[in-house]
Amino acid sequence: MKMITKTMVAAVLATASGVAAALEDISANATLASDYVFRGVSQTDNKAAVQAGLDWGYDFQPIRAYIGAWGSNIDSDFFADDPVMELDVYTGVSGEFRDFGYDVGWLRYFYPTASINNTTEWHAGGSWKWFGATVYYSNDWFATDESAGRFEGTFDYELPYEIGFSAGVASNYGDGNDDIWDDSYVDWSIGVSKTWLGADWGLTYTDTDIDQTDCEAVSVSSDDDICDAIFTLSLSKSF
Repeated sequence: MKMITKTMVAAVLATASGVAAALEDISANATLASDYVFRGVSQTDNKAAVQAGLDWGYDFQPIRAYIGAWGSNIDSDFFADDPVMELDVYTGVSGEFRDFGYDVGWLRYFYPTASINNTTEWHAGGSWKWFGATVYYSNDWFATDESAGRFEGTFDYELPYEIGFSAGVASNYGDGNDDIWDDSYVDWSIGVSKTWLGADWGLTYTDTDIDQTDCEAVSVSSDDDICDAIFTLSLSKSF
């Protein structure tokens, strides 16, 4: 009897330890932003966005597996049937070796009130020191029934006073993008960030080369400048 009791106690402690270790890998985040800009285009008609996410990861050295979910309000003619919310679910694996890193994953964009927009996308990327490159692919891009791709290059560097600097440029191509914007397009961004008062503050400039006429054709009932240059201010908190 005493042996069984000790075994049970050991099993309970081991389970509790495993649960505690798993919980340590759970993180959450919340963001308030002046706009929700996705690949250079406003998803909230140049209005504020409230966003939140939940992530869980586990290390299988030297590989880390992750899964998560993220959501935001939206309001844009970019979508069919006028959805009001975006919910993303994603998973993947990542890892690092010296100055090199990689990330391969899958993401599903859900629009609960307008499921015609639901989209699946895959990505594979690598990094070296401050530089990164990622390729994205979807075989059914946002209700177009067409494939679309994206090739993105990034640069991230820490400036004095622990100020983060980031820059990126990307080409968005494929029949899916041609259907929406009448052509492939390029977007780019430059941003700075700083952790202050227990929160992460960010300021990002984004722009595209989408033709104004093509943008106006998509945003028939929204602001016709959703594809134009814009500064976005964000305040984020991680838990």
